[in-house]
Amino acid sequence: MEIKDYVVVTVMAAVWIILQIVKPLIGENFKKYIPLIAALLGVAFTFWINLKFDFTLFLQGIASGFAATGMNEGINAIFFSETAGYNDDKEGDTNG
Repeated sequence: MEIKDYVVVTVMAAVWIILQIVKPLIGENFKKYIPLIAALLGVAFTFWINLKFDFTLFLQGIASGFAATGMNEGINAIFFSETAGYNDDKEGDTNG
């Protein structure tokens, strides 16, 4: 089996969008629960789309939710990293 058998792209995108909306609203103390929230949302969306309960669908929901969290980390690393657009002329000076 491949990862594409478990990750549902539409569920992953929906979870990611909801997390982007919810993340600024929750406090700093609850940010550590974002992966858990993503997994639960992924399971809920997967069951809602398929309208049945199955262990494979449960795994698809969890994988899609965690994939949304991973996608968020990847986007942050690429676009919002401190070294994004790094200029070699400064030779390691990131303070400006």
